[in-house]
Amino acid sequence: MDLKSIGENVKKLRAKKGITQSHLAEMADISTVHISHIETGAVSMSMESLISICSALDTTPDSVLLGEYKLSESSTSAIINEYIEKMTSDEKRLLIEFAKLLSGMNINKK
Repeated sequence: MDLKSIGENVKKLRAKKGITQSHLAEMADISTVHISHIETGAVSMSMESLISICSALDTTPDSVLLGEYKLSESSTSAIINEYIEKMTSDEKRLLIEFAKLLSGMNINKK
């Protein structure tokens, strides 16, 4: 794992929440210096620290370790198709209704 990327992910997630390093440190019960070192990629973190940071930032270890990523249209379709192939007719009908509902909610549209 690239410690610098992980640190940048922590920093971005913290900034997105609008909290300081010291506030994150307090919430995660980790020293401010250690949070600073994590964010700069100077040190790795223990599993316990990772879980504490994730809890404090209300995020997942994937977001901290891998960062945010966007699926391309083709990969999104491929993933959805894998699930659809395994569904019953009733499940497919329910999925269609759910897709209609979701598309009308304007979620994350900019």
